[in-house]
Amino acid sequence: MMRQVIRMQIRKCVLFLAAPLLVACASQSVPDRYYLLSPMTQQMAPPSAQAPVVGVGPVTIPSYLDRSTIVTRSTANRPEVNAGHRWAEPLDENINRTLMDNIDRTGRASRLEVFPWTSRDGVDWQIVLDIDRFERQADGNVILTARWKLVAFEDGQIVRAAKYNKVSTPDDTTIEGTVIAMSTLLSDMTAEIVGNIP
Repeated sequence: MMRQVIRMQIRKCVLFLAAPLLVACASQSVPDRYYLLSPMTQQMAPPSAQAPVVGVGPVTIPSYLDRSTIVTRSTANRPEVNAGHRWAEPLDENINRTLMDNIDRTGRASRLEVFPWTSRDGVDWQIVLDIDRFERQADGNVILTARWKLVAFEDGQIVRAAKYNKVSTPDDTTIEGTVIAMSTLLSDMTAEIVGNIP
């Protein structure tokens, strides 16, 4: 009987001493990784003397993408939130900034303004962008589906409106590969929009 009591006491002591170690091991998690979309890689082109002032925005994204964690899809109807993989800034702001950087590199704008601006900023053309889908799909491809408008800011006339819907195949299945493919699609869409600026 005494031996059983001693064994029980030893077990309690071992558990008491091991508990902090187990908690410490469990609390050690992999640190979050942060990502940003990147602009097109082409060299900056100097703007022409007649280049207009271009205003960018508003840019809207679906609410399911409006989160700090990167979202992909495991099936057509099932978004996956990738824990530990985060946007370094809000996605809509990152898209807006990257879009402006891409436009700047084309040399098609003498100056860029970010929405909202005032009439004193002298905006000639406004780019409005509504993104419907912008994530990796279950088949591994990345999709960008968006509707964009080119507006003559002075009178509000829509000069051109179109839907962009393309996919890009990442080099690998990592989140970084996904973000690179997203950047490629955003660059391609920028070229399409800029090609319509008079």
